[in-house]
Amino acid sequence: MAAIDRYNENLTNPQAPGNGCHSWIMSTANLGVIGSVDPQQIQTDIRRVIPTGTRAIRDKEINDAINKAMMDHSKGTFTPRPRPKPIINNGKDTRQQIINQSQTSDEADLYELSHIRLDYEPKDDAIHFLPVLFEPGDLLFIGDRLEAGIMGENIRVCSDWINFFKAGGTAGPFIIINSLSGQPAQKKDGTGDTYRGDGNVKTFKYCLVEFDDLSREDQIRFWTAAKLPIKALVDTGGKSIHAWIEVSKLAMVNSLDDWNVHIKRRLYEQILRPLGVDAACSNPARLSRMPGWLRDTGNYQRILWLSHEGESINV
Repeated sequence: MAAIDRYNENLTNPQAPGNGCHSWIMSTANLGVIGSVDPQQIQTDIRRVIPTGTRAIRDKEINDAINKAMMDHSKGTFTPRPRPKPIINNGKDTRQQIINQSQTSDEADLYELSHIRLDYEPKDDAIHFLPVLFEPGDLLFIGDRLEAGIMGENIRVCSDWINFFKAGGTAGPFIIINSLSGQPAQKKDGTGDTYRGDGNVKTFKYCLVEFDDLSREDQIRFWTAAKLPIKALVDTGGKSIHAWIEVSKLAMVNSLDDWNVHIKRRLYEQILRPLGVDAACSNPARLSRMPGWLRDTGNYQRILWLSHEGESINV
């Protein structure tokens, strides 16, 4: 087998930190160098597929492995490109400036601003939410956080879910924000296949944005003033508001690699993280709270604002 084929095969079988990860990094770096893969791409590929484990893998460990491989094969040395610098400086000050521009902090006013009328009970939110955000044939996961994805059970086409909810059915409290392929893909930790991970995403339509450190009123103020293509705002039934952002209004994203470049690195790392957004939300198979679910606190997860087109609230 050619080195490039073995390199690609290695990328489909990453080892978790604490379980042979260092040897896997060295092997993958060597195969990439022998196969004439650009060293920056090798670094990107390794970083992209490393699963979580018992320790964090620093960029230096990956870079050192690539450098050693290059020297061993007389290919020179590797100088990685620096991480992109934040576009926004003084993020909290900038965030406060956005918040101060808003004239709205009350959810009743937010309802009035919704581009789609929300004149129904929260228990019926799922019936109205799904057809606005997805196509009838889109495969969607709706279930609990730790459930395995099972085709025909918690992974169904959108039209089936709508009929299920219309018939009075209840699913789980979470929904994956993008539609799925229906094909198995390897888990990040390399322990088997899954049907509901980042590698299973078919269409990269939405990203999720959430603040952990803002009051509810300031969250409403931020979202009514931010110039972002918002498709929906969802009340989690707790302290947070989940914003669904339409990706196509920001970049052309057709693959996980595109996502990592345009959404994870540019949107999240350069713009959103400096503003204090929860960085853990930056993957395409992210779970959001499913509207229409009644939490054990007695609060509904519900739609606060909804639009047919991703757009700023005050347009």
